[in-house]
Amino acid sequence: MRIVVISATSAIARACIAFWAASGSHEFLLVGRSSERLRTTESDLAIRFPESKFSSLALDMQSSEAVSGLVDSLARKPVDLALVAQGSLTEQAKASTDLSYLQQQLELNVVSATIFAEGLAGLFERQGFGTLAVIGSVAGDRGRAYNYSYGSSKAFLETYVQGLQQRFASSKIRVSLIKPGPTATPMTSSHRGKMADPSDVAKVIAAGLARGKRVIYAPKLWRLIMFAVRSIPFFIFKRLNF
Repeated sequence: MRIVVISATSAIARACIAFWAASGSHEFLLVGRSSERLRTTESDLAIRFPESKFSSLALDMQSSEAVSGLVDSLARKPVDLALVAQGSLTEQAKASTDLSYLQQQLELNVVSATIFAEGLAGLFERQGFGTLAVIGSVAGDRGRAYNYSYGSSKAFLETYVQGLQQRFASSKIRVSLIKPGPTATPMTSSHRGKMADPSDVAKVIAAGLARGKRVIYAPKLWRLIMFAVRSIPFFIFKRLNF
């Protein structure tokens, strides 16, 4: 398979790449912002998985022109799978007082992720097949006081992906939304409580994509947890702090 990974240096993305590379010989394009981090990631993966091929590309993740250029370059050879792992965990207290920070976070979590997904969706439409996977979050299932800026950005992605799924429902193109629960990554290093291991999350993601699932909760238990959270009446919900 030819696999393109957006924000390839993120912990969950790296775990997914490692899982796929361990399962067979594939060709990977790693896309991200930092050329240094991409080179380090590419070198590490190439040593660990010599049967697969790795290349990397650093670009401005918030530039529609850069994304268009990437998509045009990818059209030279079919892409089987694209993973959009773009995102940043917004600090709600800071977002509530620093509007420039809030704007930057929304541009990263909403605008950047969307232009990558839309560009890749168009690529798949032109080639007639492919799987597009977009990483959202369980935080998008219900707005909560402590993370509603981050959660709302993930809720946007869910609605966006639903539209893509309907758009391609009668085609050979598959679109999946991935909803990780709290995962042990540098982004969540300051958070308390039990965190899932990125490798375990990657296994769930890979299995869900192989089955063509539209929504993938990782770990699976979060599907039940968030069903319960969404079901809590507001007169009770407003008194809770989680």
